[in-house]
Amino acid sequence: MDETDGRDQACQALMRAARRCGWPAEFGEALAIYLGSVGAMQLMAAYLVQARPQSMEEAADEAVAIAEQRDAWVERKKGEYYNAKITEFYNRERDE
Repeated sequence: MDETDGRDQACQALMRAARRCGWPAEFGEALAIYLGSVGAMQLMAAYLVQARPQSMEEAADEAVAIAEQRDAWVERKKGEYYNAKITEFYNRERDE
């Protein structure tokens, strides 16, 4: 399975979850486009199935929260990577 298949499957799952909540599949597709990543789409689909939010606004708020969490994770990982690179630079062997 390649990345496109996984993305398509996650998008379809999110669209099905939106329909189960009584909303148009297009809303699920819009959420998928906004979220972008397979993991975020899967989290959102699970939220829709388990929490059964009362409104599309509530679901959209959760999508924003999921995206913010993902973005914070990405920034944290970047910080860890660059911190390790700086530490590696400082600890390198020097010619004297």
